[in-house]
Amino acid sequence: MLMRATLFAIISLPLFGAALAASLQNTDSQAYELVIAEPGRPVSNYRIVENSQVEICFLGCEMTLLSSGQTVSVRPGDTVMIDSGVMTVTSNN
Repeated sequence: MLMRATLFAIISLPLFGAALAASLQNTDSQAYELVIAEPGRPVSNYRIVENSQVEICFLGCEMTLLSSGQTVSVRPGDTVMIDSGVMTVTSNN
């Protein structure tokens, strides 16, 4: 019985975390460089490749698209789409 409870806890943690992440989508046919600032974490550089989607910013963050300087604030669960070099945030909360 203990093994079953432990297995459930291990499986459910990644699912819970993914549900709180923001989604970053790049619909363009080129990659982009971003700077990501999350609360309590060092600022990081990030590269999203063309035509891709990732889960990111589990606690919310600010994203800056280096090619344009555009900065957006993102909450957990939001969707950020890069289309024609412009970021758009849609709240899914």
